[in-house]
Amino acid sequence: MVPPQVIDPPINVAADFHRALREHEYALRDLALRLCRNPADAGDLLQDTFERALQRRAQYQPGTNLRAWLCTMLHHLFLDRCRARVRGPAHASLDEVALPAPEPAAEPAWAALTRDDVVAAVERLEPDFRRVYQLHSLEGVPYQEIAARLGIPKATVGTRLARARRKLRDLLLPARAADESHP
Repeated sequence: MVPPQVIDPPINVAADFHRALREHEYALRDLALRLCRNPADAGDLLQDTFERALQRRAQYQPGTNLRAWLCTMLHHLFLDRCRARVRGPAHASLDEVALPAPEPAAEPAWAALTRDDVVAAVERLEPDFRRVYQLHSLEGVPYQEIAARLGIPKATVGTRLARARRKLRDLLLPARAADESHP
């Protein structure tokens, strides 16, 4: 016994077409799952089907079976993927590929710094730079408030903070590198 064909009402407006697509989503998802046997691949296939249907909406003949049109499109996309997989390069799972372990990276110079090293370097900064750095980096005070407290422009706060960081880097990293080079 042949099931009766479902004839959809005429679709004239884009919104009606989108609504009609959504009505067939579950049937198409089931078909995609049966074909792909993988929910992620089925979702991709369904999305590609909807994308192609939207691109080719003008080719759809109103009054015909939209579900059959969409199922045919989905099936053709599935076959295209199967053909591409056969023609394409074989993909090996990363679990099956033997990859050499990466060489251990040398620890960066700043990683060996102690809190005392940083405190001593901050104390060596010029007072203007030290105060801005302490307020922002150690106390978390925003630029605007630092500017108000110190009576300087907000841009000056940013400049002093950048210079303080650069001076700290210059004070800390060469000293640590020198310590490491002399065992």
